[in-house]
Amino acid sequence: MFVAKLLRILVAIAHLLPLASPAAEVVKPTKVYIFAGQSNMEGADAHPKLIDSYPLFKGSGTPQTNVLFTSLPSQGQGGFEGWGPLQPLHSFGSELTFARLLKQRDKSPIAIIKSAVGGTTLAYDWNPAAPAKGQKLYPRTLQLIQESLHDLEKRGLAYRLEGVMWHQGENDMLDRNLNTQYAKGLDQLIRQLRKDLHAPALKWFIAEVSEKGIWGMDNRQNLAILRQQQDQVIKADPLLHWVPTSHLAFEVMQSGQPHYHFGTQGQLQMGEGFARAYLQSLGKKPIETGAPLKNRLLNPKTRVRLFVLAGQRTMEGEDTSVADISKSPDFNHLISPQKNVLFRYSLGGRVKVSQTWEPLGPVDFLGNFGPELSFGALLRKSLNTKEGLALVKFTHSGAQGPDWFPSGSPEARRDLYPHFISFIRAALEDLNRQGYEPSLEGIFWHTGENDTYFGPYQRKNATWMKALITQMRLDLQKPFLPWFISEQHPAALWRNMESVNADLNMMAQSEQNIVLIKTGFLPFKRPHFGTQGTLLLGEEMAKAYLQRQ
Repeated sequence: MFVAKLLRILVAIAHLLPLASPAAEVVKPTKVYIFAGQSNMEGADAHPKLIDSYPLFKGSGTPQTNVLFTSLPSQGQGGFEGWGPLQPLHSFGSELTFARLLKQRDKSPIAIIKSAVGGTTLAYDWNPAAPAKGQKLYPRTLQLIQESLHDLEKRGLAYRLEGVMWHQGENDMLDRNLNTQYAKGLDQLIRQLRKDLHAPALKWFIAEVSEKGIWGMDNRQNLAILRQQQDQVIKADPLLHWVPTSHLAFEVMQSGQPHYHFGTQGQLQMGEGFARAYLQSLGKKPIETGAPLKNRLLNPKTRVRLFVLAGQRTMEGEDTSVADISKSPDFNHLISPQKNVLFRYSLGGRVKVSQTWEPLGPVDFLGNFGPELSFGALLRKSLNTKEGLALVKFTHSGAQGPDWFPSGSPEARRDLYPHFISFIRAALEDLNRQGYEPSLEGIFWHTGENDTYFGPYQRKNATWMKALITQMRLDLQKPFLPWFISEQHPAALWRNMESVNADLNMMAQSEQNIVLIKTGFLPFKRPHFGTQGTLLLGEEMAKAYLQRQ
């Protein structure tokens, strides 16, 4: 009786007590990122109306109301003018997709402070010493940052400075009186900003001045000096991180010459490049969609036909979209991995490299693809199914003829040939090690778009190709190794394309083991083949090989 009565009393007391409130949610500090530089950070020639034309980035122009954004006023000397949602205005830069990708990986609040003015130099405009010559961007930017952070404090928001995203250098590069002083100026800027913000461990993410733009061709030597200066600073400071960009899309002018700016697609891609570099600095690996082959698909001693695809923009896949493959009923099955075709790749000048054999399929790389998907599918359908089929793809959409020199590029850092030949050898050796009998069947090359605008490159293109073919045959000990070269489309924007194609055709006529693949009848999306044209180009490459069997 006593126990039962006690229990009733305890229950009654419990009902009188207030309900326990759940633990208050811990508010994460706002992560603050600073975007700074000149025109390619500003977003020159990036058009908000074109964003949704790129399937991978559809919706990126929608205002991001959960991201605070402020920027340096375009007029006057003022600083902070208030926070707003992150969104494109008359143009936009890499900040849009940077924030978008981070939000997919981290739910922390984000604030972005942007200070970018086109045509500015590190030597004068960004110089913390603020000389009389220049726009005095350092004190203006510092004021913007300090006032922006003070406003966060007034709002009661805790914050943490996460990093500076920097893209600048073109104007310093072009002046021989300035470019050899770039390292000193960049180091001074970094040190002073860390000191003034009381952030000694502030990370910097320094984006490459693209070799694919006009700077990378007739200003190769100046660009090499700039890169050496940047490398000097980065190697001396573990808190600095390099962000490659030469593999990203880059505008082409109507005149057929490379542009000065990344444009819409390139800016969208660069934002994700900054985000990946930042996440990697935190030890967070990027999300991978590809998967290596886990099981042996072929019996030992099986013959494996090995094909090599190589080249620049079109071969890599610029202006194609994996998302658009489904619009072509004859090719929509290529979205799925082709498990009966082995695949290895090195893309973007070794920015993305497979670690082992994978099934042939779209690679998680800029959302694009090259001719390899339809090329492999048609060969697999047409060749003996008892034999193995393997593809090796080696591309760099930002490269030019000199970068492929067998004797070595004038700028050693851009030297592709030793990596190219080593990648092919490694594939052959790995197939041998696994007990297969590999047979190198041919190299498929798409004419280099980046070699047409600049006269000296255009006139030497066929000569360079012949030297490349000769040396590779020698190094691989296959004197009659077939080369299949697909011409550029006659409707391409590129300058001098007719003469480039004519020279290659003459070279092909002089030797039976060099085949020129015509492309004029294929659909074309200027300045590249686009999704449909690239799928059909892959089939034309496969047909060229099959016709020789």
